[in-house]
Amino acid sequence: MSTPEHIRVERSRAVTTITIDRPEKRNALALQTVDELRAAIDAAGHDSAVRAIVLTGSGDRAFASGADLAEIPDAMDTPENAWAYDSTVGALYDAVMQSPVPVIARMQASAIGGGLMLALACDVRVCAASARIGIPVSRFGLMLSPLEHRLLVRVTGRSRAKLLMFTGRRLDARTALEWGLVDIVAYDGELDALADALTAEIAAGAPLANKAAKLLIDSEGEAELAQNCYREIYSSEDLKEGLEAMAEKRLPEFKGR
Repeated sequence: MSTPEHIRVERSRAVTTITIDRPEKRNALALQTVDELRAAIDAAGHDSAVRAIVLTGSGDRAFASGADLAEIPDAMDTPENAWAYDSTVGALYDAVMQSPVPVIARMQASAIGGGLMLALACDVRVCAASARIGIPVSRFGLMLSPLEHRLLVRVTGRSRAKLLMFTGRRLDARTALEWGLVDIVAYDGELDALADALTAEIAAGAPLANKAAKLLIDSEGEAELAQNCYREIYSSEDLKEGLEAMAEKRLPEFKGR
């Protein structure tokens, strides 16, 4: 993969942090940004040493602000082009959701439109108290893709999803927490500490167990997937290590196999 221009990728022990690095564009998701993010998510997810992925944005204006306005006129000039554009962006959401490694959205600032959709594709969302959440599609005459509708509805339910889209209103972090759009709100400069502590907790867990939990929760316990998870978990070295560590009252050293 060539050196990315729109993102930064950093590795610290078992955690890969991917930062959308377009502060001058409010971290807008240009198609190049989308491609670079997808490639980075895929690479981190297939690295056996990575136990958690953190997705964040640079600057203090936006986690991600959705589509790059400079690309919208061409991307949305026909129904066919709009479908192709949404399919490209949808492939990024799929990469996040299908990653075998837990993905944490560290929302240091606001998440608007596609930026919120990207956060909703992540497994857990930690949000700064100053952040605002919104989906202003009706204000521009746009629509969400079918996948984006599903991402929103599974978190908020139908009525609140409609309210957000009909009005385009922006929610404060506390309301976003109440609605399930974010999972943890960090106050008084605590975002780094809270996000780091959460990531460390996740990274300390057994990789195969976290992978199984993600698969089964997102698939609502689909039978064939469940059987595959049983085969992987109950024949793993990590299970043996976890049980031995518990008996010996020590911390386990999981290998992901």
